Amino acid sequence: MKLLQRVLLLLALLLLAACTTRAAQDAGGLAAAPDSEAAFGRVGEFALVDQDGAPRTSADLRGRPQLFGFFFTSCTGPCPVLTANMRRAQERLADVDAGLVSISVDPEHDTPEVLRAYAESYSADLACWCFLTGDEAAIHALMRRDFALGVDKLPDADAVAALRVTHATRLVAVDAEGRIRGYYDGESAEGLDAAVARMRFLAGAARPTSRLPLVNATLNGLAALLLLWGWVAIRRGRRELHGRIMSAAFLVSAAFLGCYLYYHVVVIPLQHGPTRYNATGALKVVYLALLATHVVGAAVNLPMVLVTLWRAHKERWEAHARLARKTWPLWMYVSVTGVLVYLMLYPWNPPAQ
Repeated sequence: MKLLQRVLLLLALLLLAACTTRAAQDAGGLAAAPDSEAAFGRVGEFALVDQDGAPRTSADLRGRPQLFGFFFTSCTGPCPVLTANMRRAQERLADVDAGLVSISVDPEHDTPEVLRAYAESYSADLACWCFLTGDEAAIHALMRRDFALGVDKLPDADAVAALRVTHATRLVAVDAEGRIRGYYDGESAEGLDAAVARMRFLAGAARPTSRLPLVNATLNGLAALLLLWGWVAIRRGRRELHGRIMSAAFLVSAAFLGCYLYYHVVVIPLQHGPTRYNATGALKVVYLALLATHVVGAAVNLPMVLVTLWRAHKERWEAHARLARKTWPLWMYVSVTGVLVYLMLYPWNPPAQ
Protein backbone atom coordinates (compact mmCIF):
# COMPACT_ATOMS: atom_id res chain seq x y z
CA MET A 1 0.00 0.00 0.00
CA LYS A 2 2.90 2.38 0.62
CA LEU A 3 3.98 2.07 -3.03
CA LEU A 4 0.42 2.74 -4.22
CA GLN A 5 0.16 5.81 -1.98
CA ARG A 6 3.47 7.16 -3.25
CA VAL A 7 2.53 6.70 -6.92
CA LEU A 8 -0.88 8.28 -6.37
CA LEU A 9 0.79 11.22 -4.64
CA LEU A 10 3.28 11.61 -7.49
CA LEU A 11 0.56 11.60 -10.14
CA ALA A 12 -1.50 14.07 -8.11
CA LEU A 13 1.50 16.39 -7.83
CA LEU A 14 2.16 16.18 -11.58
CA LEU A 15 -1.46 17.01 -12.41
CA LEU A 16 -1.46 19.83 -9.84
CA ALA A 17 1.69 21.26 -11.41
CA ALA A 18 0.08 21.17 -14.85
CA CYS A 19 -3.07 22.89 -13.61
CA THR A 20 -1.05 25.49 -11.70
CA THR A 21 1.08 26.26 -14.75
CA ARG A 22 -1.99 26.66 -16.96
CA ALA A 23 -3.70 28.87 -14.39
CA ALA A 24 -0.61 31.06 -14.14
CA GLN A 25 -0.52 31.41 -17.91
CA ASP A 26 -4.20 32.33 -18.13
CA ALA A 27 -3.84 34.82 -15.29
CA GLY A 28 -0.92 36.60 -16.90
CA GLY A 29 -2.83 39.88 -17.17
CA LEU A 30 -2.14 42.13 -20.14
CA ALA A 31 0.98 40.15 -21.05
CA ALA A 32 -1.20 37.30 -22.29
CA ALA A 33 0.27 33.79 -22.53
CA PRO A 34 1.03 32.56 -26.06
CA ASP A 35 -2.16 30.48 -26.38
CA SER A 36 -4.43 32.63 -24.23
CA GLU A 37 -7.91 33.51 -25.48
CA ALA A 38 -7.63 36.98 -23.89
CA ALA A 39 -8.45 40.08 -25.94
CA PHE A 40 -8.24 43.73 -24.87
CA GLY A 41 -10.36 45.67 -27.31
CA ARG A 42 -10.04 46.42 -31.00
CA VAL A 43 -7.95 48.77 -33.10
CA GLY A 44 -10.27 51.24 -34.81
CA GLU A 45 -10.07 52.76 -38.26
CA PHE A 46 -7.09 54.94 -39.12
CA ALA A 47 -5.46 56.36 -42.25
CA LEU A 48 -1.73 57.13 -42.22
CA VAL A 49 1.17 57.07 -44.68
CA ASP A 50 4.18 54.78 -44.74
CA GLN A 51 7.89 55.31 -45.26
CA ASP A 52 7.31 55.57 -49.01
CA GLY A 53 4.54 58.13 -48.69
CA ALA A 54 1.93 55.55 -49.65
CA PRO A 55 -1.40 55.57 -47.80
CA ARG A 56 -1.88 52.83 -45.20
CA THR A 57 -5.17 52.17 -43.44
CA SER A 58 -6.16 49.82 -40.68
CA ALA A 59 -7.93 47.69 -43.28
CA ASP A 60 -4.62 47.25 -45.16
CA LEU A 61 -3.09 45.66 -42.08
CA ARG A 62 -5.88 43.17 -41.47
CA GLY A 63 -5.61 39.56 -42.57
CA ARG A 64 -2.53 38.68 -40.55
CA PRO A 65 -1.38 39.48 -37.01
CA GLN A 66 0.69 42.61 -36.50
CA LEU A 67 3.11 43.59 -33.74
CA PHE A 68 2.77 47.33 -33.04
CA GLY A 69 5.28 49.68 -31.43
CA PHE A 70 5.26 53.46 -30.98
CA PHE A 71 8.46 55.51 -31.31
CA PHE A 72 10.05 58.61 -32.83
CA THR A 73 13.30 58.77 -34.75
CA SER A 74 15.02 61.55 -32.77
CA CYS A 75 14.46 59.78 -29.45
CA THR A 76 17.65 58.80 -27.65
CA GLY A 77 15.89 57.17 -24.70
CA PRO A 78 13.89 53.94 -24.96
CA CYS A 79 13.02 54.14 -28.68
CA PRO A 80 16.31 52.70 -30.01
CA VAL A 81 15.93 49.73 -27.64
CA LEU A 82 12.32 49.21 -28.66
CA THR A 83 13.16 49.43 -32.38
CA ALA A 84 16.08 47.04 -31.92
CA ASN A 85 13.67 44.58 -30.30
CA MET A 86 11.31 45.04 -33.24
CA ARG A 87 14.28 44.20 -35.50
CA ARG A 88 14.88 41.01 -33.51
CA ALA A 89 11.17 40.20 -33.72
CA GLN A 90 11.41 40.58 -37.51
CA GLU A 91 14.10 37.88 -37.58
CA ARG A 92 12.25 35.53 -35.26
CA LEU A 93 8.93 35.87 -37.09
CA ALA A 94 10.41 35.46 -40.56
CA ASP A 95 8.99 31.96 -40.95
CA VAL A 96 5.38 32.88 -40.06
CA ASP A 97 2.77 35.11 -41.69
CA ALA A 98 2.98 38.10 -39.37
CA GLY A 99 3.81 41.78 -39.76
CA LEU A 100 5.34 44.61 -37.74
CA VAL A 101 4.12 48.21 -37.51
CA SER A 102 6.12 51.11 -36.07
CA ILE A 103 4.10 54.33 -35.68
CA SER A 104 5.83 57.65 -35.06
CA VAL A 105 4.47 59.77 -32.23
CA ASP A 106 6.38 62.79 -33.61
CA PRO A 107 5.06 62.99 -37.18
CA GLU A 108 5.97 66.67 -37.53
CA HIS A 109 9.61 65.63 -37.66
CA ASP A 110 9.21 62.05 -38.89
CA THR A 111 8.33 62.54 -42.55
CA PRO A 112 8.22 59.54 -44.90
CA GLU A 113 11.76 60.37 -46.03
CA VAL A 114 13.02 60.37 -42.44
CA LEU A 115 11.24 57.11 -41.71
CA ARG A 116 12.70 55.51 -44.82
CA ALA A 117 16.26 56.34 -43.74
CA TYR A 118 15.48 55.17 -40.19
CA ALA A 119 14.10 51.87 -41.48
CA GLU A 120 17.20 51.30 -43.58
CA SER A 121 19.43 51.94 -40.56
CA TYR A 122 17.74 48.98 -38.83
CA SER A 123 17.79 46.74 -41.93
CA ALA A 124 14.01 46.60 -41.85
CA ASP A 125 12.35 44.25 -44.32
CA LEU A 126 9.68 46.59 -45.63
CA ALA A 127 7.71 43.68 -47.04
CA CYS A 128 6.66 42.80 -43.51
CA TRP A 129 7.61 45.85 -41.42
CA CYS A 130 6.10 49.26 -42.13
CA PHE A 131 6.82 52.65 -40.55
CA LEU A 132 3.84 54.99 -40.35
CA THR A 133 3.38 58.72 -39.88
CA GLY A 134 0.55 61.19 -40.43
CA ASP A 135 -1.55 63.67 -38.51
CA GLU A 136 -0.19 64.12 -35.00
CA ALA A 137 -3.56 64.56 -33.31
CA ALA A 138 -4.93 61.45 -35.04
CA ILE A 139 -1.92 59.34 -34.04
CA HIS A 140 -2.03 60.45 -30.42
CA ALA A 141 -5.78 59.84 -30.28
CA LEU A 142 -5.31 56.38 -31.80
CA MET A 143 -2.67 55.54 -29.23
CA ARG A 144 -4.73 56.72 -26.27
CA ARG A 145 -8.19 55.61 -27.40
CA ASP A 146 -7.61 52.28 -29.13
CA PHE A 147 -4.30 51.07 -27.71
CA ALA A 148 -4.89 52.56 -24.21
CA LEU A 149 -1.28 53.77 -24.12
CA GLY A 150 -0.02 57.09 -22.82
CA VAL A 151 1.55 59.77 -25.00
CA ASP A 152 2.27 63.45 -24.37
CA LYS A 153 4.15 66.20 -26.16
CA LEU A 154 5.91 69.04 -24.41
CA PRO A 155 4.39 72.39 -25.39
CA ASP A 156 7.80 74.11 -25.44
CA ALA A 157 8.86 74.44 -29.06
CA ASP A 158 12.49 74.80 -27.94
CA ALA A 159 12.50 71.50 -26.06
CA VAL A 160 15.31 69.08 -26.81
CA ALA A 161 14.19 66.96 -29.76
CA ALA A 162 15.02 63.70 -28.00
CA LEU A 163 12.78 64.63 -25.06
CA ARG A 164 9.85 66.45 -26.63
CA VAL A 165 7.53 63.45 -26.67
CA THR A 166 6.92 60.99 -23.83
CA HIS A 167 5.10 57.79 -24.66
CA ALA A 168 4.52 54.18 -23.61
CA THR A 169 6.99 51.64 -24.95
CA ARG A 170 4.85 48.54 -25.07
CA LEU A 171 4.88 46.01 -27.86
CA VAL A 172 1.24 45.34 -28.72
CA ALA A 173 0.12 42.08 -30.36
CA VAL A 174 -2.89 42.52 -32.65
CA ASP A 175 -4.55 39.57 -34.37
CA ALA A 176 -5.68 39.28 -37.98
CA GLU A 177 -9.13 40.68 -37.13
CA GLY A 178 -7.69 43.79 -35.49
CA ARG A 179 -8.21 42.69 -31.88
CA ILE A 180 -5.55 43.58 -29.31
CA ARG A 181 -4.29 40.28 -27.86
CA GLY A 182 -1.49 41.32 -25.50
CA TYR A 183 0.85 44.03 -24.20
CA TYR A 184 4.55 43.33 -23.65
CA ASP A 185 7.57 45.21 -22.33
CA GLY A 186 9.26 46.65 -25.41
CA GLU A 187 12.55 47.35 -23.63
CA SER A 188 13.42 43.91 -22.25
CA ALA A 189 14.48 40.57 -23.65
CA GLU A 190 11.75 38.88 -21.61
CA GLY A 191 9.10 41.15 -23.09
CA LEU A 192 10.38 40.42 -26.58
CA ASP A 193 10.32 36.67 -25.94
CA ALA A 194 6.72 36.82 -24.74
CA ALA A 195 5.62 39.04 -27.64
CA VAL A 196 7.24 36.78 -30.24
CA ALA A 197 5.67 33.67 -28.69
CA ARG A 198 2.26 35.37 -28.75
CA MET A 199 2.67 36.46 -32.37
CA ARG A 200 3.74 32.99 -33.46
CA PHE A 201 0.63 31.55 -31.86
CA LEU A 202 -1.62 34.18 -33.44
CA ALA A 203 -0.05 33.54 -36.84
CA GLY A 204 -0.91 29.85 -36.66
CA ALA A 205 -4.15 29.99 -34.65
CA ALA A 206 -6.71 29.79 -37.42
CA ARG A 207 -8.42 27.11 -35.31
CA PRO A 208 -8.71 26.79 -31.52
CA THR A 209 -6.19 24.66 -29.67
CA SER A 210 -7.38 21.07 -29.29
CA ARG A 211 -7.94 19.63 -25.81
CA LEU A 212 -7.16 16.11 -27.03
CA PRO A 213 -3.54 16.16 -25.74
CA LEU A 214 -4.92 16.75 -22.23
CA VAL A 215 -7.49 13.99 -22.74
CA ASN A 216 -4.71 11.63 -23.88
CA ALA A 217 -2.55 12.49 -20.87
CA THR A 218 -5.50 11.91 -18.55
CA LEU A 219 -6.15 8.50 -20.11
CA ASN A 220 -2.50 7.57 -19.72
CA GLY A 221 -2.54 8.65 -16.08
CA LEU A 222 -5.70 6.65 -15.42
CA ALA A 223 -4.19 3.59 -17.10
CA ALA A 224 -1.12 3.87 -14.85
CA LEU A 225 -3.32 3.99 -11.74
CA LEU A 226 -5.30 0.95 -12.88
CA LEU A 227 -2.10 -0.96 -13.65
CA LEU A 228 -0.79 -0.25 -10.16
CA TRP A 229 -4.09 -1.26 -8.61
CA GLY A 230 -4.10 -4.47 -10.64
CA TRP A 231 -0.56 -5.28 -9.51
CA VAL A 232 -1.56 -4.79 -5.86
CA ALA A 233 -4.62 -7.02 -6.35
CA ILE A 234 -2.69 -9.97 -7.82
CA ARG A 235 0.01 -9.64 -5.16
CA ARG A 236 -2.74 -10.14 -2.60
CA GLY A 237 -4.09 -13.16 -4.46
CA ARG A 238 -7.32 -11.47 -5.61
CA ARG A 239 -7.27 -12.92 -9.10
CA GLU A 240 -10.85 -12.05 -10.08
CA LEU A 241 -10.44 -8.41 -9.04
CA HIS A 242 -7.10 -8.32 -10.84
CA GLY A 243 -8.74 -9.55 -14.04
CA ARG A 244 -11.44 -6.87 -13.95
CA ILE A 245 -8.94 -4.11 -13.24
CA MET A 246 -6.59 -5.17 -16.03
CA SER A 247 -9.50 -5.34 -18.47
CA ALA A 248 -10.41 -1.79 -17.49
CA ALA A 249 -6.78 -0.71 -17.97
CA PHE A 250 -6.85 -2.21 -21.46
CA LEU A 251 -10.05 -0.35 -22.35
CA VAL A 252 -8.57 2.93 -21.11
CA SER A 253 -5.37 2.37 -23.10
CA ALA A 254 -7.43 1.46 -26.16
CA ALA A 255 -9.38 4.71 -25.79
CA PHE A 256 -6.06 6.55 -25.59
CA LEU A 257 -4.85 4.87 -28.77
CA GLY A 258 -8.02 5.88 -30.61
CA CYS A 259 -7.78 9.50 -29.45
CA TYR A 260 -4.07 9.59 -30.23
CA LEU A 261 -4.56 8.40 -33.81
CA TYR A 262 -7.48 10.79 -34.37
CA TYR A 263 -5.43 13.71 -33.04
CA HIS A 264 -2.43 12.99 -35.28
CA VAL A 265 -4.38 12.07 -38.42
CA VAL A 266 -7.21 14.63 -38.26
CA VAL A 267 -6.56 17.42 -35.75
CA ILE A 268 -2.88 18.21 -36.30
CA PRO A 269 -3.28 18.93 -40.05
CA LEU A 270 -6.14 21.32 -39.22
CA GLN A 271 -3.90 23.11 -36.70
CA HIS A 272 -1.16 23.64 -39.30
CA GLY A 273 1.27 21.11 -37.88
CA PRO A 274 2.27 19.64 -34.52
CA THR A 275 3.23 21.57 -31.42
CA ARG A 276 7.00 21.94 -31.22
CA TYR A 277 9.12 21.55 -28.12
CA ASN A 278 11.07 24.79 -27.75
CA ALA A 279 13.68 24.02 -25.10
CA THR A 280 17.28 23.31 -26.08
CA GLY A 281 20.23 21.49 -24.57
CA ALA A 282 19.71 18.80 -21.95
CA LEU A 283 15.95 19.40 -21.70
CA LYS A 284 15.57 18.79 -25.43
CA VAL A 285 17.52 15.54 -25.13
CA VAL A 286 15.34 14.41 -22.20
CA TYR A 287 12.15 15.25 -24.08
CA LEU A 288 13.23 13.44 -27.27
CA ALA A 289 14.34 10.40 -25.24
CA LEU A 290 11.00 10.24 -23.43
CA LEU A 291 9.06 10.71 -26.65
CA ALA A 292 11.04 8.11 -28.60
CA THR A 293 10.88 5.45 -25.88
CA HIS A 294 7.18 6.19 -25.30
CA VAL A 295 6.30 5.71 -28.99
CA VAL A 296 8.50 2.65 -29.50
CA GLY A 297 7.38 1.17 -26.18
CA ALA A 298 3.72 1.60 -27.12
CA ALA A 299 4.25 -0.13 -30.47
CA VAL A 300 6.05 -3.04 -28.83
CA ASN A 301 3.70 -3.26 -25.87
CA LEU A 302 0.41 -3.47 -27.78
CA PRO A 303 0.84 -7.04 -29.12
CA MET A 304 2.29 -8.09 -25.75
CA VAL A 305 -0.83 -6.81 -23.96
CA LEU A 306 -3.13 -8.58 -26.40
CA VAL A 307 -1.31 -11.90 -26.03
CA THR A 308 -1.16 -11.55 -22.23
CA LEU A 309 -4.91 -10.94 -22.02
CA TRP A 310 -5.63 -13.76 -24.46
CA ARG A 311 -3.68 -16.23 -22.33
CA ALA A 312 -5.66 -15.12 -19.28
CA HIS A 313 -8.89 -15.56 -21.23
CA LYS A 314 -7.82 -19.13 -22.10
CA GLU A 315 -6.77 -19.70 -18.47
CA ARG A 316 -3.21 -20.50 -19.45
CA TRP A 317 -2.05 -19.08 -16.17
CA GLU A 318 1.61 -20.04 -16.19
CA ALA A 319 2.20 -18.66 -19.70
CA HIS A 320 0.12 -15.61 -18.79
CA ALA A 321 2.22 -14.92 -15.69
CA ARG A 322 5.53 -15.30 -17.56
CA LEU A 323 4.55 -12.79 -20.22
CA ALA A 324 2.82 -10.47 -17.74
CA ARG A 325 6.12 -9.98 -15.89
CA LYS A 326 7.45 -8.33 -19.07
CA THR A 327 4.23 -6.72 -20.27
CA TRP A 328 3.29 -4.92 -17.05
CA PRO A 329 6.46 -2.82 -16.53
CA LEU A 330 6.54 -1.76 -20.18
CA TRP A 331 2.83 -0.92 -20.10
CA MET A 332 3.37 1.14 -16.95
CA TYR A 333 6.36 2.91 -18.52
CA VAL A 334 4.37 3.82 -21.63
CA SER A 335 1.49 5.17 -19.53
CA VAL A 336 3.66 7.28 -17.21
CA THR A 337 5.85 8.67 -20.02
CA GLY A 338 2.68 9.62 -21.88
CA VAL A 339 1.85 11.98 -19.00
CA LEU A 340 5.42 13.31 -18.83
CA VAL A 341 5.56 13.98 -22.58
CA TYR A 342 2.32 15.97 -22.33
CA LEU A 343 3.61 18.03 -19.41
CA MET A 344 6.87 18.86 -21.19
CA LEU A 345 5.22 19.68 -24.53
CA TYR A 346 2.36 21.82 -23.22
CA PRO A 347 2.35 23.26 -19.66
CA TRP A 348 6.15 23.24 -19.28
CA ASN A 349 7.08 24.11 -22.87
CA PRO A 350 9.07 27.40 -22.92
CA PRO A 351 8.14 30.16 -25.38
CA ALA A 352 9.38 29.84 -28.96
CA GLN A 353 12.63 31.67 -29.65
